[in-house]
Amino acid sequence: MRLNKIVVIGSLLVILGELFFTSMGMIIKTLGENMPSHHLVFYRNAFAVLIIAPFLLRQKATQIKTQRIGMHLIRSISGVLAMYCFFYALANIELANAMVTKLTGPIFIPLVAVFWIHEKVSLKTYLGIIIGFIGVIIFLNPSTEIQLASLVGILGGALAAIAKVAIRKMSDTEPIARIVFYFALLGMLFSLFPMLASETYIPSINEWMLLLGLGIVGTLGQFCLTKAYSIAPPSQIGAFTYSSLLWASLAGWLFWNEWPSTHALIGAALIITAGLVILYSKKKA
Repeated sequence: MRLNKIVVIGSLLVILGELFFTSMGMIIKTLGENMPSHHLVFYRNAFAVLIIAPFLLRQKATQIKTQRIGMHLIRSISGVLAMYCFFYALANIELANAMVTKLTGPIFIPLVAVFWIHEKVSLKTYLGIIIGFIGVIIFLNPSTEIQLASLVGILGGALAAIAKVAIRKMSDTEPIARIVFYFALLGMLFSLFPMLASETYIPSINEWMLLLGLGIVGTLGQFCLTKAYSIAPPSQIGAFTYSSLLWASLAGWLFWNEWPSTHALIGAALIITAGLVILYSKKKA
């Protein structure tokens, strides 16, 4: 059986993109020990604008002009709130567990799509959603004290689902580069006011370097995933998104001596299974 070269390249790009996003999570976790999350969200978006803007400005003005500012606002507000939730989870729970909360997004996407854009979903998709929520319950482990950061991280997954459905809704007229640019720009503006209203924090030289690295790896991660899904079918490469849990578990073990608990691993396995069921039910449709 011959391997499809495009699918192999796309899969490798997804794996590399998730490695960049895990690196971003490591930087956030390191900075989050001292730096308030309001500052982290602002600098993450500000450095993304500085990196992306020059490439867009070199092109025609039509690449930036949009008639869908309302949808960009919805995408940006939900995306920034999801970022706040994810950054809070990263700063307060194990790296791998925080990545698990991020992986709940695919469970919420079909529900958001049904109620917002009236998308029809199959019974197999609903089965995947049920499996996913069972995984979430096991991951949270209600028999013990549920961690607030885990709940916040899962809320971030739901908000990220709204952002992704917004992208789907406006993708008929908006190119990816424009969507990424407006998210970074509006995200920077939205996060500026909470940062100014919070306590003053002046980063050290080392922290400035880490913040620059945060913008770079975050942008590279976006580029890799965008490129991957532009050259290969999502149904064939989407499963490699879950490599982030492997990277996060390895990084947590090496740098923070963390290892996911048994219930977290079981919950993560069910959440990943749910994502695959939903993914392949869409492929069949």
